[in-house]
Amino acid sequence: MSLLLDVTRHPYSFRGDSPQPHVPEGKEKTWHEGLLGYVGGDPQLRDSAEAQMRMLGERCGIHLDYNVQTNWQPVDSQRVMLWARQFGKAELYMNSLARKHFEERTSASHRPTLLEAAEEAGLDVEAARAFLETDELRAEVWRSYGSTIHEKGIHSIPLFVFNSQLSDGGPFRSGKGRPTVVHGSGGQEEFLEVFDCLFLQVERSGNL
Repeated sequence: MSLLLDVTRHPYSFRGDSPQPHVPEGKEKTWHEGLLGYVGGDPQLRDSAEAQMRMLGERCGIHLDYNVQTNWQPVDSQRVMLWARQFGKAELYMNSLARKHFEERTSASHRPTLLEAAEEAGLDVEAARAFLETDELRAEVWRSYGSTIHEKGIHSIPLFVFNSQLSDGGPFRSGKGRPTVVHGSGGQEEFLEVFDCLFLQVERSGNL
């Protein structure tokens, strides 16, 4: 059996759509430093959270590096994600960008990293460079920052919403039915169960 997945990512920021003070590229705090504010300034909680995420990453061959500089409203990287979508390469771009940012300490907030990820994804680098010099899709990113928190009540990520022919409702669609939602980083078994249930629902409906 098989399922066809159509992945759509929505720009998100923990800071929502409230603009933060401008920090020049290359002067941002590291992920390690930024997480301290996220846990209320408690170094022990920060270190514990890092250790937990590192352990989960190691299970699937991902070696997290918390010393990468981070912008909590990475507008440009998410603009390129939306731009890459029209060429069918958004996931390839995001896979490359995630590896560079979380493992190779080349920040997703820095334009050279975005262009390298675009090239790895098979996108036209000069077209991506020209795109970044415009304001195209900037408003869309900010709108998503606001709507995901204020309208849809999403306050933590990752959040996976699985729609099907039988459940086309939920936070990002206006159809009927209740989608399957996974909060947080689920394991292989959890996602396999989701896919099995989705397949059985569609199979029983006779829409295969």
